[in-house]
Amino acid sequence: MNILYLCQVFETGSDAGSERHHFFCKYAVSKGHKVVAITSNVDYKKACVKIQGGSGTIHRTVEGVEIYYVYSYANFRGNFFKRFYYYWTYFLSTIVQSIKIKDIDVIYAVSTPLTVGFLGYIISRLRGVRFVFEVTDVWPDAPVACGVVKNRVLIKLAHWLELFCYRKATIIVGLTRGICDNIIAKGIASEKVSMITNGVDFSLFNSVNDNSKIAEVRLRLGFGDRFVAMYMGAHGSYNSLATIIEVASILKDDPRFLFVFVGDGDEKSKLQQSVVDIGITNVIFLDPVPRIESASLLAAADAFLLPNRKGEFFTGNLPNKLFDFLASSRPVVVAGAGETPALVMDARCGKVGGPEDSHAMADSLLELATMSVAERLAMGADGRKYVLERYDREILSEHFIQILTESVVR
Repeated sequence: MNILYLCQVFETGSDAGSERHHFFCKYAVSKGHKVVAITSNVDYKKACVKIQGGSGTIHRTVEGVEIYYVYSYANFRGNFFKRFYYYWTYFLSTIVQSIKIKDIDVIYAVSTPLTVGFLGYIISRLRGVRFVFEVTDVWPDAPVACGVVKNRVLIKLAHWLELFCYRKATIIVGLTRGICDNIIAKGIASEKVSMITNGVDFSLFNSVNDNSKIAEVRLRLGFGDRFVAMYMGAHGSYNSLATIIEVASILKDDPRFLFVFVGDGDEKSKLQQSVVDIGITNVIFLDPVPRIESASLLAAADAFLLPNRKGEFFTGNLPNKLFDFLASSRPVVVAGAGETPALVMDARCGKVGGPEDSHAMADSLLELATMSVAERLAMGADGRKYVLERYDREILSEHFIQILTESVVR
């Protein structure tokens, strides 16, 4: 197959975020398929140009995958209209670039944003091929639930576009059970909807218990012998990271604890200012690290924190960072409801409290801190075993290829 992969945020191992999409693509290449990806030349977490070198398209081949980084407006933070311009410039640049690609058998379009689904449909009609639509967050439900989008006319238009994309796609891929159920509840036939969850590239997590490397990282970053409670991932309104700041404030007088944030996003500056305003000294913020370096940093933690927001919509959340946390063989403390805490409880690899419940999260950390290192590592090992058996990314990638093959012959 000749696959055209449309993804506005497409990250490889040298980038700081999840390389889920690149992994699928390079796996397809290893099985004899050709994959061309078109993405924006924007570092999404920093809202700046990713690859310098002119205002046009930049072409690179990474592990057999051809990647076109097309012009997109990068300075999108501040208001909705700037963000919409970011979406629109990627949309137009991708149409122009897609015309130059010779052979296409199927298109795989990834939302968010929702406009990429419509983009997949437009190009599929221009090229006379089918398209598969992957939904990583349900739009407009997600931004509405977060309070980002409030305009009723815009919400109504987005709902129309959402259903249009669902109906025109040959197959829809949902990231979680909750996402799939949401799509089906909107009148889409269940046989048209498949699930490919996030997962783990275990080749990145082979040194999670290398004590010498762990000691080097902890020394370099000044962790000392404190109990490091870490969050690594996006710093956005969706992530409820104020909950962790509240936990740090609750435990501010306990010298054992250090709270470490790794990553970037729209809310980072607000979180940093909150730490200053409260006057706590047990929190540090680190810049994002390339994906291939993230495992060594994760291994330096004693436990991971994963807060979720309140609300029915967020019960369908099953983020990629959870699988990285579990692959790192450390306990996970969840503040949430739905799929994420259910998985942690099933794996017996952590502690669970209610969404945005900072006191429950603080109590869980106190409980973990009283356990021996061996007890915590045993709990973490259960989590690693759980994801190894159920969420190996190579198995998920094989499902990805099967879905594309089926879409071509339908």
